Amino acid sequence: MNPSSSSLQQESVQVKSPLVAAWVDLVKRHQDQFVWYAHFTFRPNDRIIGLNRHRTTFIHPESANKGLRRLLHGLNRQIFGVRYWKRPHDGIIAAVAWERQKSGNPHAHVLAGNIPDNIRRMDVVDLWFEKQGIARVHEYRKDMGAEEYLAKMAYLFKADHAEIDLLGPWGQFQPVPMV
Repeated sequence: MNPSSSSLQQESVQVKSPLVAAWVDLVKRHQDQFVWYAHFTFRPNDRIIGLNRHRTTFIHPESANKGLRRLLHGLNRQIFGVRYWKRPHDGIIAAVAWERQKSGNPHAHVLAGNIPDNIRRMDVVDLWFEKQGIARVHEYRKDMGAEEYLAKMAYLFKADHAEIDLLGPWGQFQPVPMV
């Protein structure tokens, strides 16, 4: 066996950092409530700055966060009613890992739960495309385990390029009643 390939295998089997282990543990505790795994990417802005010249800019991270929160707020109003935020047990729970793509564009990985079956994933994809950019919303497959979904997010801790947000009523979480 090649010495360089054995060192690569050793690096990939390293013990998780305490932060990554805690993150995986938190999500595993709620993995029965997750129903969606999604990716949200924001549309770049092409601005004309002169004759035959344009500049591509990307959304600011705070605006990206606000756009995702706006989407979740709209879904919460649709599912739980207009005053859902006054009831501490109501609301979508979401674990969001933010990263910047190589281009500088913000990108979010989201595990979302407490969403009833009557909410169509493709409606969310269409709404996101209309307002912000491209989304992929997949059904969360519990048989694969939360670690599988977190692999993309967890490696980012190594380079300090990730930001994790927990949205919704994590402290008072109650599953949505089946209709």
